[in-house]
Amino acid sequence: MLAGGALFVRLRTLDELDEFWFKYREKFAFACEGKLSDQPTFLHEYEWVFGSTKAAVVRTVLRWGQSGIDCEFYDWANSDPQMHEMFFLDRDADRDSMIQKGIWSEMDETNFRADSVRRSAATYRGWWRFCNLPSGYSSSEWLSGGQGHEELIDPRMPYEEVATTLLEQTFDEWRQSDFGELESHNVESVDELIQYWKNERAKGEGYYGEENQVP
Repeated sequence: MLAGGALFVRLRTLDELDEFWFKYREKFAFACEGKLSDQPTFLHEYEWVFGSTKAAVVRTVLRWGQSGIDCEFYDWANSDPQMHEMFFLDRDADRDSMIQKGIWSEMDETNFRADSVRRSAATYRGWWRFCNLPSGYSSSEWLSGGQGHEELIDPRMPYEEVATTLLEQTFDEWRQSDFGELESHNVESVDELIQYWKNERAKGEGYYGEENQVP
């Protein structure tokens, strides 16, 4: 077991995966699986990380504390003041345009007011993000450009809380998107994965770890 309650293991055949999961299913709630990739950055095919929390799994996959990957508060207002100002002007302009077209609803206004309070020019100065990602990975695109994930905009937010939240968001991102190199799982999806490959094997089709299976 690694720090934080995670476990790294290579499971090269379907039987190895099945036997491991039968033994440890009640212990681990989450996992990340390495997929076939030309130049994997984090996990190779047949490599797994299991853990009791999403954050523990992703910490291990990213080699947090050793790889240099970290998180920082990006000071948008000072780094790009023109774009910072334009964001609020565009938001107001979009509202005015929709009102003029008669397609602005009471719900739109309620949401607009709530967002204006949360993200005013004074409060929305930047956001927490990953930094020092490996070559080829952009901090701005790591979490689908923030789509579907709550932005952490409070620069005073405790670092460990920030890190845990961003790691959890990363796990969810890997579940929802086609990351290619990695796939994250909960208990149910590991069950489904094993059953799927068992069915494929029974039909005489290719299956997980077939090339590693001893005749």
